[in-house]
Amino acid sequence: MKQLHQLILIATTIVFAGCSGKEKTDNAQLETNISPVIPKINSTVVKVYVEDNQAVKEGDTLVLLDDADYKIAVQQAEIAVAVAMQNVQLSRSTRGTASSSVSSAAANSSAVAANMSSAKAGVEAAKVRVDVTTKNYQRFKNLLDQKSATQQQFDGIKGEKEAAEAQLKMAESQIGSLNEQIAASKYQVATTQTTVITSDNGIGLAELSVRQAENSLAAAKLQLSYCAITAPGNGIISKKNVQKGQVVSIGQPLMAVADNQTIWVVANFKETQIENMRVGQEAFITVDAYSDKDFKGKVASFSQATGSKFSLLPADNATGNFVKVTQRIPVKIEFTDAEDANYPLRAGMSVTVKVKTK
Repeated sequence: MKQLHQLILIATTIVFAGCSGKEKTDNAQLETNISPVIPKINSTVVKVYVEDNQAVKEGDTLVLLDDADYKIAVQQAEIAVAVAMQNVQLSRSTRGTASSSVSSAAANSSAVAANMSSAKAGVEAAKVRVDVTTKNYQRFKNLLDQKSATQQQFDGIKGEKEAAEAQLKMAESQIGSLNEQIAASKYQVATTQTTVITSDNGIGLAELSVRQAENSLAAAKLQLSYCAITAPGNGIISKKNVQKGQVVSIGQPLMAVADNQTIWVVANFKETQIENMRVGQEAFITVDAYSDKDFKGKVASFSQATGSKFSLLPADNATGNFVKVTQRIPVKIEFTDAEDANYPLRAGMSVTVKVKTK
């Protein structure tokens, strides 16, 4: 009896020694990236290019949607761009005409100013002549009174005086006319400058219209490109749920593409098992489907929350009767073995994981 107890103690010691330094769980499965294939526009399916479980590459066309309406939208946007660009050319032409008018008005104002200088000189000359003829008139009038000059001589001097006075009035009148012309020229220059400013604003608005039309065209082309639904990445077609002639809407799941190149394990260890578990530790993986094959891996990361926290209705331990339940922490484990074509791995497969913690 004593020997039996010793044997049991030895066996128990051996078992615990063999189990020490390793944590094991069969609550684990393979995971991969699964990308949904969804339309971004509302349209009718014209053609479906793939079937379930077919391998595809990123960018391959999966589904073709009716693009008639979207082609018309692109054509209308192209017309809008052409019209907007024509308006820019018209605005620039108007601006050029206005600039020419400003130059012409400025030149006319300069010419009038030059004439004003000449007219003022003419007035001064007329005043001098009036002064001279007035003095001659007064002198000959005195001589006529003294009978020292003839009436004919006096009349000639008088005529010269009256002609000089008339010429002065004409020169002064010309000054007034030129002042009016100068005012009119200044008004014309101001008006044409305002037209230039208005034309500049018109050009700016026309150019903004071009940009808006180009953005609308880009948006229309983008919508047209959505008529060809392509694969978001390399993988295998899964859950295909679309047929030719079907009317699809934005966000409707049509199929999924499961990544067949990047596979990892999510192992749900008990919270009491991760005390000595660290990133980078070696892991041994057994896939239920391949009992004769062992895979190697390493601990990649730990979830920040337990699995129950992500459930639809997480437990609220602050209410009702509290029952303590050991929680599980999802641990991501990456394969370190090279991919073996004889043992294809698929997402969702059940596996058993052992992590070497020491």
